Amino acid sequence: MRTSVLLVFVACLINFTACSPPEEPTLFERLKAGETGVTFENRLTESEQWNILAYEYYYNGGGVAVGDFNNDGKPDLYFTGNQVANAFYLNKGNFQFEDITQQAGLAGRTDGWATGVTVADVNADGFLDIYVCYSGPLPADKRKNQLFINNKNLTFTDHAEAYGLADTGYSTQAAFLDYDRDGDLDLFVMNHNLRNYGRKEAAFLKSARDPDAGDKLYRNDTPKDSPNAIRFTEVSEQAGIRSNALGFGLGLAVSDLNHDGWPDLFVGNDYVEEDYVYINQRDGTFLEAGKDLMGHFSFSTMGVDIADVNNDTWPDVFTLDMLPADNERQKLLAWPDSWNVQQSMLENGFHWQNMRNMLHLNRGVSEQEKGMVHQPSFSEIGQLAGVAATDWSWGGLLADLDNDGLKDIFVSNGYVRDYTNLDFIKYYADEKMKQGGTGSLLKHLAKMPATPTHHFIFKNNGDLTFTDKSKEWGFDKPAIACGSAYADLDGDGDLDLITNATNETAGIYKNTQQETNPRTFLDVELGHSAVHLGAKVALYPSDSVVQWLENYPTRGFESSSAGRLHFGLNTAQSIDSVQVLWPDGRIQILKNPEVNQVLSLNIEAASQPGNILLTDASSVLTFVSGPEFFHRENAVVDFNRQILLPRQYSYEGPRLAKADVNGDGREDFFVAGATGQPGALFIQKPDAGFVLLPQSVFEEDKALEDRDAVFLDADGDGDFDLYVVSGSFELAPFDPRQEDRLYLNDGKGHFSKAPMGSLPGFLRSSSCVVALDADRDGDTDLFVGGAASPGEFPYAAESFLLINNGKGRFTAQEPLAPLGLVTDVCTADINGDGWPDLLVVGEWMPITYILNQKGTFDFTQKNIVSGTDGLWLRVTSADLDGDGDADFVAGNWGLNNPFRNVSAQQPLTLYANDFDRNGTVDPFMSYYMQDKEYPQAGRDEALEQYLPFRKKFTDYASYARATFSELFSEEELNNADKRSVSNLQTGLILNEKGTLTFKALPLVAQQFPVAAILVDDFDGDGLKDIFLAGNLRNTRIRIGKMDAGHGLLLTGTGKGTFEPLQKRKLGVELQGEIKDVKKVGTTWIVAQNNGPMIFLKQR
Repeated sequence: MRTSVLLVFVACLINFTACSPPEEPTLFERLKAGETGVTFENRLTESEQWNILAYEYYYNGGGVAVGDFNNDGKPDLYFTGNQVANAFYLNKGNFQFEDITQQAGLAGRTDGWATGVTVADVNADGFLDIYVCYSGPLPADKRKNQLFINNKNLTFTDHAEAYGLADTGYSTQAAFLDYDRDGDLDLFVMNHNLRNYGRKEAAFLKSARDPDAGDKLYRNDTPKDSPNAIRFTEVSEQAGIRSNALGFGLGLAVSDLNHDGWPDLFVGNDYVEEDYVYINQRDGTFLEAGKDLMGHFSFSTMGVDIADVNNDTWPDVFTLDMLPADNERQKLLAWPDSWNVQQSMLENGFHWQNMRNMLHLNRGVSEQEKGMVHQPSFSEIGQLAGVAATDWSWGGLLADLDNDGLKDIFVSNGYVRDYTNLDFIKYYADEKMKQGGTGSLLKHLAKMPATPTHHFIFKNNGDLTFTDKSKEWGFDKPAIACGSAYADLDGDGDLDLITNATNETAGIYKNTQQETNPRTFLDVELGHSAVHLGAKVALYPSDSVVQWLENYPTRGFESSSAGRLHFGLNTAQSIDSVQVLWPDGRIQILKNPEVNQVLSLNIEAASQPGNILLTDASSVLTFVSGPEFFHRENAVVDFNRQILLPRQYSYEGPRLAKADVNGDGREDFFVAGATGQPGALFIQKPDAGFVLLPQSVFEEDKALEDRDAVFLDADGDGDFDLYVVSGSFELAPFDPRQEDRLYLNDGKGHFSKAPMGSLPGFLRSSSCVVALDADRDGDTDLFVGGAASPGEFPYAAESFLLINNGKGRFTAQEPLAPLGLVTDVCTADINGDGWPDLLVVGEWMPITYILNQKGTFDFTQKNIVSGTDGLWLRVTSADLDGDGDADFVAGNWGLNNPFRNVSAQQPLTLYANDFDRNGTVDPFMSYYMQDKEYPQAGRDEALEQYLPFRKKFTDYASYARATFSELFSEEELNNADKRSVSNLQTGLILNEKGTLTFKALPLVAQQFPVAAILVDDFDGDGLKDIFLAGNLRNTRIRIGKMDAGHGLLLTGTGKGTFEPLQKRKLGVELQGEIKDVKKVGTTWIVAQNNGPMIFLKQR
């Protein structure tokens, strides 16, 4: 018996895998080449002439196209090879494929470097054709793109030369579309350069055209009376297509982004040139509007896909970059965090870019004049969605992979070597300098690390967030693949995945959804000629949730998914309708089609032109004209003073204050100025408009930075005087420009400086002010919040209470209060005792309230709202639940940033100390990733702040591996000022008989930092609503520009809950960095940093 047990034990040791528990079944199963017959392998053979140091796109891989090329109902496969021949596989059914490349004539150029592939029915004969792109450091004749026309017998003939489509540029991918809607297919070819440029050199090339690197648009000029005389004409310049040397195009997708019936284009560019968003002008031209439509882009955009991820019918854009998902690789591969480099790019005409994946949520179009080309707007929510970091990524695909009615995300991933490894870059630069640019490239290449990573796959949660299901769905094994596509290869009603792998056989991933957990579906077959390509299909299930798909096959990276349009239906057993908008504008509606079938549609059955979209909702607000005021900041860089700041603190204005200053019964308002710009007072006219009332005293004080302001009757004469808070992080300690000001009103709206001694004369930076009668003596007192001390973040100036003697002379109540980095304050009777209390918010602190002790405040007796350690920006008070007491709305950073997963157990932490004892504050942030605490700063920034690290971390790898506790000694960390953030959500502070509790607002309110809040009845239903705006653009590069907020209205239920607008839309887009909003009379006034003042009215 014992011998038997021993033998079994030894056998298990010898063959551990055989004795291990069986692996859990996954949604996708990778089939072996022996099972499928797909043996294609994009094998790269490195040499001195062919390697990544000689050709930067050497590892960019090949594409894959899927389509039914013989019209037998089964999707076939075509792979492109870089140093190997292309391959064509005929689908025989049941995941069996036959290689018929040679007899089909589809091997491509044997001496070329094939890249992207796209398919379409170019000659409208009912059969799919294939367009193959070529690139590489080769002569032009070896870079000619090929167009394989289908001979209808599983053979193909190259007609690129005859048709005028043998583009000789360095092509990555192409897309067919009928951009001029004349009934035939045109072609966009995306090219790239072989040479990279510096920022300043690149700026001069923006307007220059390059025949090899520039993108091309080919118009189909086939005569209508001679359909077989197919001919294309290159019309790039006249059509408005940028064809400069900077467009390192890697990602390409077509979509009707603004729902006007005309196809638009998205081009994803590598390197310094931003992505292009071409909006079709409906006259044969495009307008490149990327900077206007999107606040920022991926820096090295690779794959691109466009689809509706939230089922609102508006196509969203997903772009891929190279940000790793783990700390070590981020620190090894991510570029140094340089604000000055970013600003140099902007000054040279480029756009905001960050190294991460982007999910641009389409917000639709604002109301414009009839007949104008509408431009959509986008909110980038990749970090909120949880899809921003997938390492070196290529083909991002948006499709419903589990048939639940929501589009999931697949990301093909991997790179043969870590080309951007910072240690290797330093080594290679040193070696080139030593050897004068000579020496063996293969020798250097051997020093370049290789780190295999896995593909990523994300499940759509239905709330704008995604869950990483890479392991559960079968993609946790290391792999390298660039091109990817999807199709139902076996016809069982779910989508399978195909990848073009590098240095291994192509990936065929069988979807087991219908075997393990069957769900209903509907597939729609349309066709791929000009009359079909670009068709839009809306599916309305019985529960009235709409799904929306467009018939464009070019998507992902270098690839094409030309299968049927696939709709997962979850458990639905019936469909209300399927509605098709054909490219020529005609519509087709099918009522109550059966589920679990392939629905073949033909344009001949379409009716007259119409609209299949949901009826446009009416708007709540509209823009109105108002007086001009453009807030202008001076260009100061706080990061030059403290490189580890999480954001810059010299860009806080402008705030607004309102009161009837001239006694005419109408509210007027003051808008704060910036350094060198006086604040301005606007008087309301009888017609509800506003006019500037000049004030010489404001001009005299324009050297001061206005941080906040409040109107109050300071001197008891019955009119409104003005208190203005001063301060800026750019100033020196005790700079006189930090002194607050009190302006006295003559009763007619003319102001003069209060007499010397009216204020204590504190020379410290303040952030906010609120007026209250703290001691209930009948006059108005003031609370002033302390801002970040210049050059000493995270330390802040003291906050203080100013007690009024009733005649406009204020004294500070002692002791002054070190409350923290206060950003805003409001007053209300929190505990119902009849005395005004204070509620204070700030960054790196919890929401704090101080109760009034019958005329005095003891700031050492602070009350904390539990679970609110946050990065708070704004607060306002109102009775939100109708119970008669004061509740609050508090604006936080939100969840659309790298720290979205903070918690009490794994907070964002700030350690501040003079660690190197050089007389300056060293503020080091830490964050958690994969359950370990790491430094947030990269090695370059950390070494610049703390010189001793130069000896401790002599290379990037050692720093990348270090946890935060390895940076400093235990004693140093114990002696540091430690502050934590565990809650980044904007939310409500509900008051229950003096007990304050936090309640997060819906996820849509967490897309952006909230710095402007207004509670009012916006929709006229008699209930309080909440308007939110904000954004932050002056954050660390690694954190990124947070600009997804365009103004958000949450409608109230009257019971303390608030929901996004359902049947109406806001009607306005507020894309700037909004700092304040006030309702003055019947007008809503919006103040933004470094931008014009905005005026809104209710419709």
